[in-house]
Amino acid sequence: MSRPVCLLLEADVVHALPRGGAGDAVRVAWDPSAPAPMVDALRTQFGAPTALTVIVGLAFLEIAEPQLPPVPNDARVRMLQRDSDRYFALRDAAAVATDGTIAFAMPSALLTSWVDALATWSPVRAVVTVAEAAALGGHDGQWAVDAGPGSAGQLTIRDHRVQSARRTRGRRADADRTLRIAELADGAWRASAGTLDRQLLDAAMRERVQRQRSRRGWQSMAFAAASLMLLAWSLDSRRERELVALQREAQTLEQSTAGARAALERMRRTEGEQTAIAGAARRAALADAPPAVLARLGAVLPRDAFMQRLEWNGTEWRIDGSAADAAALVPLLDADDLFVNVRAAAPSMRYVENGRSRSSFAIVFQTSDERPVTRGGQ
Repeated sequence: MSRPVCLLLEADVVHALPRGGAGDAVRVAWDPSAPAPMVDALRTQFGAPTALTVIVGLAFLEIAEPQLPPVPNDARVRMLQRDSDRYFALRDAAAVATDGTIAFAMPSALLTSWVDALATWSPVRAVVTVAEAAALGGHDGQWAVDAGPGSAGQLTIRDHRVQSARRTRGRRADADRTLRIAELADGAWRASAGTLDRQLLDAAMRERVQRQRSRRGWQSMAFAAASLMLLAWSLDSRRERELVALQREAQTLEQSTAGARAALERMRRTEGEQTAIAGAARRAALADAPPAVLARLGAVLPRDAFMQRLEWNGTEWRIDGSAADAAALVPLLDADDLFVNVRAAAPSMRYVENGRSRSSFAIVFQTSDERPVTRGGQ
């Protein structure tokens, strides 16, 4: 087998289809907690393919619609990876993917065990969700997908974007609208050459794929340069000795450039870290920076107030907690020059704690440095 192979991982079956292959896909039963026997079975079926793309079925995915700040998609991915337990029902580190609207995640350790097992057979070029493979493959509308035993999955896709994804208990929808590996493979191949933020990866996998892409780029450049030189020299039969030397040089070119490439990568990382540090320092110096806002809240709120959470969505701040008199906090904050547009975000709930009456609060506000507001109608 000299062609790449696409794999669709469902709850108890793996579907495999060579790129450009005709006919039915190969089906292999598997245990997700022990992928090695599945890899051995596929190796027997396909031999040694040049590469693999992996599509993860809905049965393994957690789905969320996070409200994230208007930042580039790769920044959204980093936010989801950092706070995965906030957005998904996962306690451990997660591999995540999003196209900006719907986000998917699964345990990083489980996905890593699959990728490591498959990598013993052939290099893994891309790992994508079934939803992203469908979107990149141009399948607009509503589609049914496998979601595991006793469950039905449905995707809604518009203009190459996933608009909704849901998993419900019950049987699958109409089989004529069910996405199978033959309809998903093209999208998976496109993902292998696209941006990494739309793949299902954790931080370690992302770095590994970036290294693989960089290495393949250098190899392509080396082989292209060697090919051009070989073609030029082959026009003159008197250059046969030089041809042999160039062939040997092409074989060692990648090794000889390894040090320079490593130095370039270190320099890029250093520049990125310096930029991030400088940006954080500038931000921390502003009056509406989190440390400044938190310090002002500590000075304004009464001593009996207990703040459980401070959030910022890019436009507004929100605090949640409890106090002896939560109703007094909104006018108290509104009277401070830093806080504007102060309002309650949720009704206050009164309760008794250790024999003392307390009430909860959820307050939303902005800072005067974010959006100046004139008080008193002036």
